[in-house]
Amino acid sequence: MNTIIAGRFDEQARAEQAITALEATGFQRDQIATFFVNPAGQHDFHGTAQDPEASAGAHHAGAGASAGAAAGTGVGTVVGLATTPVLGPGGALVGAAIGAYVGSLAGALQQMGVPEGPDGKFANSTESRDEAPSRKSGMLVATGAVSSSEEASAITVLRAQGAVDIERAQGRITQSLWDDFDPLRSPTLVPVAA
Repeated sequence: MNTIIAGRFDEQARAEQAITALEATGFQRDQIATFFVNPAGQHDFHGTAQDPEASAGAHHAGAGASAGAAAGTGVGTVVGLATTPVLGPGGALVGAAIGAYVGSLAGALQQMGVPEGPDGKFANSTESRDEAPSRKSGMLVATGAVSSSEEASAITVLRAQGAVDIERAQGRITQSLWDDFDPLRSPTLVPVAA
């Protein structure tokens, strides 16, 4: 693995100018990668546990719903049997169905988290966790740097071309492709010199 210096651009034309400037500084074209980073949540992980936009706790709501439905069915059946003289022989079935519904809803909500207060946030919500900022979308220009002087040169060139969110990463660029780029990994940003 090598050190990679990358900068995000809001416009493709600026990204192309940065590639030209990196080449003029001595970086080899096959060691420069450029591609568009999609907005968070649009990286082919939609609907999976890795989806950053997924509802916190919702992945486990099914287990809570199943447990609640089982408990609710039992309670509903008992209540339905007790009301048989009033509701007739179908009382047990109606009680079991209502109990299963209420129990599954309560179990799912409990598994997802209980609201903490008037702000409506849930106890299991990722909103309350301290997480690194997610990667922003835009054109990314990245180049491999084998020495600290190449790192500094790449940072200087990318900044001069208007890059924002310049980052330092470990990885491989082969034939102008950043092989092991992970769009969900939070970038390690290079501090802006004062």
